[in-house]
Amino acid sequence: MSCDTLKPGRNRPAGFTVLEFLIVLGIVVVITTLLLPAVQEARMQARESQCKNNLRALAIAMHNYHDVHQTFSPGWINPTGEAQSPAGFGWQVFLLPYLEEPRLYDQIGEGMRVPREESAFDQVDHQLLKAELSQYRCPADPTLGTNSMRGDWGTSNYSGNFGSLAPPRPGSLTASVFWPGAAPTPSMRALPPRVTGLFGWNSKIRFRDILDGMSNTIMLGERSVSSAAGIWPGVRSNSTESDQVTDTAFGHEPNAHADAFSSRHRGGVHIALADGAVLLLNENVDSHPQGGTYQLLGNRDDRQVLGEIPTLDRRRP
Repeated sequence: MSCDTLKPGRNRPAGFTVLEFLIVLGIVVVITTLLLPAVQEARMQARESQCKNNLRALAIAMHNYHDVHQTFSPGWINPTGEAQSPAGFGWQVFLLPYLEEPRLYDQIGEGMRVPREESAFDQVDHQLLKAELSQYRCPADPTLGTNSMRGDWGTSNYSGNFGSLAPPRPGSLTASVFWPGAAPTPSMRALPPRVTGLFGWNSKIRFRDILDGMSNTIMLGERSVSSAAGIWPGVRSNSTESDQVTDTAFGHEPNAHADAFSSRHRGGVHIALADGAVLLLNENVDSHPQGGTYQLLGNRDDRQVLGEIPTLDRRRP
């Protein structure tokens, strides 16, 4: 037997010692701890970027609709303004041809050519109205593809600007088609109460109707699960206007009310202005009963001077 074979440690099996393993494990834990916030931040920014891109696409589609029809699409259509109305198709249906969904629009369009005394939703295959459309979904929102809070129709995370006057409802989560004595939905007529935004019942707002300037008026904004999101087919009745639209009334500030614009992003909600610009509106935007910045942004023709829009500058597009 060779003397070499008797030397201690010469035939030690290859591998890590316990100490070496613990050192490597500690290094991995430290690196993971350092990288995890960066990964989470990158994911959050990616979701914010996709949400902004969705709103830009919707704004462009709305402008294209205006080019063809000389008006923005109606907030929703219905033969009557009474609260206990049948369901009516909304602005998101009318934008489908401009969002690369012409086939779906044509399929739904069959229901637009029949008498409207009954629910418009019942005139077409319900499965069509339950489709999950990525154009209408914010990737940061966990609401399912069909919104169980709003009748299990296809979910939307984007809502039209109804204006600085809130609908006459007790709240989007408690309003009922059968609520006794419910007030009719406001119209776009000149006499109050009226819709001061861009979308309402049978609305036909044109560029020239936005007297405050298109860069000073909200067109669209986000709604997340925290305010029951929305649905893209339309409204279940006139008493559930918030299926399609959202107001900027005092008390309905972003991320602060069940009837407000809301998001899962940090510190604010994305909005698209009437000129197509998209920004992250600070949830602490000035708001008060006499008309703060938030109320002025929601009103298309108050003719009041609007100061700088409070955005989250570090994430402006």
